[in-house]
Amino acid sequence: MTKTKTLLPILSAAMLAVCCAGPKDIELGPYTVSVIQDHVYHIQDYNSANPAGEAFDEQGNKTHFNNCSDIYLVVGEKEALVIDLSNPINWADNADQSLRTLIRERVADKPVTVTFTHSHGDHTGMLPALLEMPQARFALTQADFGRYLDRIPEERRSFIREGHVFDLGGLSVEAIATPGHTPGSMAFYLKGHDLLFTGDSFGSGHGVWIFNEDGFYSYVSAVPHLISYLEDPANGVNLDKLQIFGGHYWQKDWLDTPKGKGLGMDYLRDMQALLDQMENGTARTEPSGLEHPVLDTYFRNGSAIVVWNAAQAEKYRKNYAEKWVLRDQDVVFRQIDEHTWEGNGHLVYNESIYVVEGNDKALVIDAGTQVRNLDKLVAALTDKPVMMAVTHGHGDHVGGVRCFPEFWMHEADTAIARGSLKDYSGKVHYLSDGDVIDLGGRQIEVLHTPGHTPGSITFFDKERHYGFSGDAFGSTNLLLFSGPFSTLVKTCTRAAEYMQKNGIDKLYPGHYHGDNPETLQRVLDERKMALEVLSGKRKGQVNEGNPQLNRFVYDYGVYIRYKDPDALK
Repeated sequence: MTKTKTLLPILSAAMLAVCCAGPKDIELGPYTVSVIQDHVYHIQDYNSANPAGEAFDEQGNKTHFNNCSDIYLVVGEKEALVIDLSNPINWADNADQSLRTLIRERVADKPVTVTFTHSHGDHTGMLPALLEMPQARFALTQADFGRYLDRIPEERRSFIREGHVFDLGGLSVEAIATPGHTPGSMAFYLKGHDLLFTGDSFGSGHGVWIFNEDGFYSYVSAVPHLISYLEDPANGVNLDKLQIFGGHYWQKDWLDTPKGKGLGMDYLRDMQALLDQMENGTARTEPSGLEHPVLDTYFRNGSAIVVWNAAQAEKYRKNYAEKWVLRDQDVVFRQIDEHTWEGNGHLVYNESIYVVEGNDKALVIDAGTQVRNLDKLVAALTDKPVMMAVTHGHGDHVGGVRCFPEFWMHEADTAIARGSLKDYSGKVHYLSDGDVIDLGGRQIEVLHTPGHTPGSITFFDKERHYGFSGDAFGSTNLLLFSGPFSTLVKTCTRAAEYMQKNGIDKLYPGHYHGDNPETLQRVLDERKMALEVLSGKRKGQVNEGNPQLNRFVYDYGVYIRYKDPDALK
């Protein structure tokens, strides 16, 4: 990361962001080691000859810069955990050997697991050094580390998800998903010790860098998700004592916080408020001065900073015609109209939930991947009795039904849903083509629309001229799992006829992101593509890395992915 003059007064040549090693610190080669707590170590890639941070002369010219990055080592009774591997060191000799020596002196012959907050090079730079330690194994996030698979032997790597606990013997570290800076960003909480290691998920003083709209979308849910974890009494966090260690610890001196005080809960709450301001267009901004094609603006609130692009932020804010009205760690709800709401989760590409209210009751359509308090969130939107229904049985649409004692679906997707809801003890009811759900002054009609799955259904509100289609038409990326193209032709034909007859303007899809409703034209375009594939006029391309859906066609702004030759029957 690079600091600009907008954040701090110009420093004299003698002043550095971080002083040389303190009396309790140990230098070895290019590294400086300090003790955070018993058995918890902080390794930074700086020494007295190359201090962390930057310095300027009296004219404001930068005379020194070391963007020092952090490694954290937690040593339990049985094994040890290394979090991140700093910058690649090319300014000192024997950096690899120095790092291995530092770790071995504190670990001895215990097994070592290496994990990462994210995959950027300034946090994975010394990977080659740890690959030379036979006792080291690597725990990775799938979203960030696909490109690393050829660098780490298969027998030495594994993939982790949120909730994974590293049991080190007497010390336990839990992984918490914090996507935004990268898709697979992860924070690690040392349970019972009020220590949180976050990499660049929240910045280290300079703020979190967001590179695109998808990153910001993930981040607005990641922050409340982390706060909810920390505030949950079951996790035993002392919020007053919480210490957050980011990926570039030397930057903490840039913050508008009392001298000597690091990052804690106040910082996270400032960040949450900042995200709300950014979505509402009220955040304080200033040019970043960074020489980066995207990161042109600081968005600031209190001690929190988001570094992003002003044009992308404005586009994102205007992308949703609907304004957000409710958010927790798992979902953001926006209002479509007075009695209809749309919610987006963040685990499977904006998986969508819809709340449709009538005079007598409300219908919830789809339940997201993991929305632990969906029933309470719905109750905050409507005080009507609730009926829970799903468009199809995939896990990113049925996950939240566990909050409800019963739900409705099409019978043909029973087996699919059962695979995702093995622990569900509630009652399952079935909907059929042509069923009408009377909400009191508002009727919702069901149309069977198979193709994505055998039991996919679409819900239509004829009076309001829209519907809710789940993944039946793909949200611009139709995955044709369950049927041949001939099934898709029939589905598109019936849906198009229904839409034309009843004046349906659009369908809200299963992964809504503001600008991708399914229109009548989209349905007709998919029908045309399907017919052309069946006739041989349109040839599919190879879909790399997915044997279940090994071909795809693309046109009119939509992908259709399918299995060749099964889908050509």
